[in-house]
Amino acid sequence: MWWNHDNTTGHASGWRGERDLAALACLVLLTACSSLGPKSISRDQFDYGNALTESAEEQLLANMVRLRYVEAPKFLNVASVINQYALEGQVSAGLGFGSSFSGGDTQSLGAAAKWADRPTITYSPVSGQEFSRNLLTPLPPTALFSLVQSGWPVDLVLRVTVQSINGIQNESPSPRLQEPADERFFPLLAAWNRISREHVVGLKQVEHEERTAIVVFFPPSGASPQLADDLAFVKEALGLEPDLQEYTLVYGRVPGDSSEIAVLTNSMLEILSNLGFYFDVPPEHVAEGRTGPTFTAEEHGAGPPLINARVAEERPKDALVAIENRGYWFYIDDRDMNSKRTFAFLQIMLSLAETGERAVGPVVAIGG
Repeated sequence: MWWNHDNTTGHASGWRGERDLAALACLVLLTACSSLGPKSISRDQFDYGNALTESAEEQLLANMVRLRYVEAPKFLNVASVINQYALEGQVSAGLGFGSSFSGGDTQSLGAAAKWADRPTITYSPVSGQEFSRNLLTPLPPTALFSLVQSGWPVDLVLRVTVQSINGIQNESPSPRLQEPADERFFPLLAAWNRISREHVVGLKQVEHEERTAIVVFFPPSGASPQLADDLAFVKEALGLEPDLQEYTLVYGRVPGDSSEIAVLTNSMLEILSNLGFYFDVPPEHVAEGRTGPTFTAEEHGAGPPLINARVAEERPKDALVAIENRGYWFYIDDRDMNSKRTFAFLQIMLSLAETGERAVGPVVAIGG
């Protein structure tokens, strides 16, 4: 007789084997699904963070080069990043019994998995009122002196961001002026920088008067001769009343009287455009009228340029950031610490400009 106990037992054992293998496959798939989310957090945060940083740096450098060639900048911000993962599994098992017609017994086991990574990235172009607020609004003097207090050097912050202080003119790299700084400008920054390093400069908010004060606090033993000389020089250069303890900081080109410090700041668009004219460009582009000449700071007694993007025909191997434009590669050398510092400062300035804070008048107080 064909159907006997042994065969029945064999088929039952085969079925149990299929069932056990199917259960094991399901367990593996379920385990993978359960651990997918937590493991993806650190990897995604790092990868997307790096990608966003590199993209923002390339966009900033590209827009500075565009402005250098008298083209309108274009900013496209990443508004959101949403990533969805899916891991789907399917397990199938089959068992067939043989007969005199069909032949021997058959067994089958199958498992399939499908992996899907679905990132959704939302871009937001900077235009209209947002463009005007972020790029065309002059930076507030209060924010600049806050940066100085937080440790950024005075010569970097003020040289990058201001046109003049009490009428003392900064250098102008733009071809429409391309003029050196007033002979008092860089000595003024140097003296203010030394004052700042003495840790005697502080900010205070006078809430009831809606103003901010910058105060110089002297050590109990009094000021050092160098500090006293620097304070006297700053007051004299700016035309300030030497006996006053507090000076109002206003936005503007010329102070109203000897109790004011008038700071004419640049907008971010002006800053990026000015700094672009420190960049190297192919000489033929200047000769052909594609762009203006490079501003050479050393020729005007200003020391090294604030920032320098070099130019090459092939993609550079040792660059902090590089972009291609007009068949050339413009890049910031990773070994150029001065340019890297200014480039990092520009990224902070762009974040500051996004707050939309207007240039209004706080107060500077200089004890002496």
